[in-house]
Amino acid sequence: MNTCKTIIILLLLCLIPLSGRAQKYVNPNIEAHRLDFRDLGYPAATDIPADNTPITSLLAHSGGKVYGATSGKQSYLFVNDFMTNKVYPLGQIPKAKGVHNALVEGKDGIVYIGTGLNELELLTLTREIPYGRRTIEHQLWDDIKNKYKDFEGGRIYRYDPKAGDDDTYLPEAVARIEDLGIAVPGNSIYAMAINETKDKIYGISYPDAIFFEYDLAMKKIKNHGEWMSMKSYPGPERSWRGVPRSLVCMPDGKVYSSGDNGLMYFFDPETGKINPTDMRIPGEYWETQNYNGFPVVEQLILYRDSCILGSSSDGFIFRINITDDKMIVFGKPRVERRVRGMTLGKDERLYMICGEKDNVCRMFSYDLTENREGFLDYGVLGVDRSPYYAKIGYQFDAMCTAVDGTIFIGEGDRRSKLFFYIPGGNIMKGALNPTNPR
Repeated sequence: MNTCKTIIILLLLCLIPLSGRAQKYVNPNIEAHRLDFRDLGYPAATDIPADNTPITSLLAHSGGKVYGATSGKQSYLFVNDFMTNKVYPLGQIPKAKGVHNALVEGKDGIVYIGTGLNELELLTLTREIPYGRRTIEHQLWDDIKNKYKDFEGGRIYRYDPKAGDDDTYLPEAVARIEDLGIAVPGNSIYAMAINETKDKIYGISYPDAIFFEYDLAMKKIKNHGEWMSMKSYPGPERSWRGVPRSLVCMPDGKVYSSGDNGLMYFFDPETGKINPTDMRIPGEYWETQNYNGFPVVEQLILYRDSCILGSSSDGFIFRINITDDKMIVFGKPRVERRVRGMTLGKDERLYMICGEKDNVCRMFSYDLTENREGFLDYGVLGVDRSPYYAKIGYQFDAMCTAVDGTIFIGEGDRRSKLFFYIPGGNIMKGALNPTNPR
């Protein structure tokens, strides 16, 4: 009997070093102290309920704070305060199940929020469909539209940080926001941007891809019609209509995003018209007698006065110079499709989260400096503060760069956290380093 006890004890002692090695390599590509996460509120008191925590929009505010919004059964607004290094919920967003790529900052630090349904929710697909040419595409479109048949439309809200940031909100509290009205009846707001003079907000709806304008001075919404008319299903998931998830306002007032056949389009506020360019975003294209398939943009970032950085639904990273209609493709950091989030760092690196739904996301960067390091693979985002707390992030759907240069990454799972990475550490280089095409 004593011999058996001795053998069991020896086996347990042998397992201890193995466990230690497993913890050591949670995330081998990043200095551990530069990566961490925060709960969305105080646990069991003010925290956002688990089913409503997927973070689908982040905004780096000029005051240094980071604002975010969630999607789920009920959408919530929250803020990360750099002074206390904590996240504070700011209450429920009324009549909203989702906020996707739709947080912008206006004059005097006012935050504008574009709402809609929870676009992360899986679509209910019809099982029994008739045979015939293009019947699958027709039925898929009917199933998509069916989700919105009783939906009145996504709203634009106005939030004043000076009035609401210092309050304490319990999970059932409603955010102190002002309702500015429905943008597009029967549609969610899928992406929003604000012009440089901060007097007009532009947006694209889902699923009808309607381009709209909100005049902040006049407090009026204007519908400019379809941004794109063709229906393609490149994603983010194959059951979603391909509608651009980002748009960017240039210094001259023009608004850019991708459109039909994967071409870049722009809206000219002087003429009020949406125009195609000759630039085609990178990705998978296919064409049959009756159907065209093409990618759409996932993120667009204003880099310089005439330069845009972008990503496509197929996972490619590119740069556009609008003065000469020239596009340069940097490459594809991962074999899988999708760039889940992307932001420009203060260190002249483009940071991105890549990976398809239901697979583990990884973080990458692309060097925009003259060092020409290309893509770097930071690995899976895993935080290990054992024995206090630990977590590996699998799904992410938003990124932004705070005023101090910290990279914030919004997790998109059921019990989501707000991750952040502080650039400047030693990174294991060479995982991905293609020739820089610039």
